[in-house]
Amino acid sequence: MSKFMSILEKMRVVEKVNGESPEFEELTQNRALDEIMQKEVSETNQETNFKSFRKPDRSENRAMQDKQIYEKNKSINEIYASYDLDSSNINTVFMLGNFINALPENLPYVVKRSSVASIINASDANLNALLNDGEKRLKVLEQFSNDYTAAVNNIIAKNREEIKKLKNMIEYYEAEINIKETMLEEQTNIIKYENQKIKSIINFFNKDE
Repeated sequence: MSKFMSILEKMRVVEKVNGESPEFEELTQNRALDEIMQKEVSETNQETNFKSFRKPDRSENRAMQDKQIYEKNKSINEIYASYDLDSSNINTVFMLGNFINALPENLPYVVKRSSVASIINASDANLNALLNDGEKRLKVLEQFSNDYTAAVNNIIAKNREEIKKLKNMIEYYEAEINIKETMLEEQTNIIKYENQKIKSIINFFNKDE
């Protein structure tokens, strides 16, 4: 028991008192023990309440992420970056575009095409690889456009559904307000009539002859 009291004294639960009776010491120990138990129960309840919070669903997190992604439009470079595509003009389909634009506009198509092919060969570039890069970018843009359109339309549909619910709520509460206003008016008239009736009776006897 003395060890228990020493622990409680170190925890400042009880203060050491010299010369107290054994009964008083036992009563003090019991009170201190009750306080410790109550504290542990309280901490356990707090921990249980904390754990009882529902863990966010991954699908909900995904929906929030999608909403954040499409809060604003993306630039072409951002779209390419999201698909790990380079936006550089080197070794991409855009390099072909630069070569085409560098030629005089009045050149015949056949001359332009052969000239660009010659430039590509001279630069040790692969024409098919550059064209494939362009095809890949077209597919990426189409995929992003489809995903973007579906996601944004989904958000629009959900918002419209929420607006519909809110309108129904507004109509409900407006009707409820009208009902309560009518009730209030009727109850006021009932009380007013009763009030006048009672005053009339009282005034009858208070009236001077």
